[in-house]
Amino acid sequence: MKRKIVVIISTVVGLTVLILIFYLAGIQNVFFEIGQIGLLGAVVFIANALFILLLFTFSWQIILASYGCRLSFRDVFAARVIGFAVSYLTPSMYIGGEPLRAYMISKRHQLPITKVGATVVVDKFLELGAGLFFIYLGSIWTLIEYSLPRKIYLTLFTVNILFGAGMGMLLFNFLYESKLFTSLATLLERINPLSKIIRKIKPEISKLEDHVFLAFNQHRTTTLLAFCIKLSAGLLVFIKPALFFYFLKTVFRLSELALLFALTHLVLALQFTPGALGIFELGEVGIFKLVGIGPDRALAFSLMVRVTDLLGVAVALSLVFRLGWKGLWEKRGE
Repeated sequence: MKRKIVVIISTVVGLTVLILIFYLAGIQNVFFEIGQIGLLGAVVFIANALFILLLFTFSWQIILASYGCRLSFRDVFAARVIGFAVSYLTPSMYIGGEPLRAYMISKRHQLPITKVGATVVVDKFLELGAGLFFIYLGSIWTLIEYSLPRKIYLTLFTVNILFGAGMGMLLFNFLYESKLFTSLATLLERINPLSKIIRKIKPEISKLEDHVFLAFNQHRTTTLLAFCIKLSAGLLVFIKPALFFYFLKTVFRLSELALLFALTHLVLALQFTPGALGIFELGEVGIFKLVGIGPDRALAFSLMVRVTDLLGVAVALSLVFRLGWKGLWEKRGE
């Protein structure tokens, strides 16, 4: 019940901010700019977003195969896109759908949930690692070339340190099999209200970590290949603004794209509304202003991003309606 109230409140806040910012920028001006990119521009932009999703799916399929789970691309894509839709529609820092896609694959193909869950953990870690690579690239370039307000400098520096430390700690845990989360569960087990629950799930946490360790020790070549695919997808995300604004006869320098990428993902990291509703749009207006782009064009870009995201959600919903909610994880006939 509390979670529903939080989702409702955050959605209302996001919609209010969204409506206000489009009203102030002029909704007609925004749609005029979208019209200026033409049909070809829209097709290229949407195709780029679709290719990103396909690369993410292919990367996860490779990881699954390295664990002996050789599944069709269609089944992996279905789980991936439905997980994306759940993550997108809930204020969960884009990770809310990860348990669902693990559950879907596990149930539908009669595979151990800890093994499939481990592939999701590895897949998400590599995705975050690829994103962090471009964030660092953008942040370093930004700090060197741009004279930004002191608060933005400090925020970028702090977030980069925190993200880097967190990812570094996880990588160390995976490489040296230090059982970080099992140890954390042992500590939490001492808290009375949590002791029974933690005692019950701790063996599963330990088993999950054992499976994750395989990716960074026994499956290193496959894991590296999956990471390279994630980097390719990250590059396509990096050039999204360049694709859109090319059709508006605006060409960005690499340093400007780096600035846009770093600050945009900083905004997305602070998501507390479904799909960063309102927060993303407001952030884009401020970020694009730094490279000389007005609010109408910034909102036109953010609206096209929304269109591609919602197309992914629409695909997920069509799968749910076609197969039925229970059909998503019913055992698949061979």
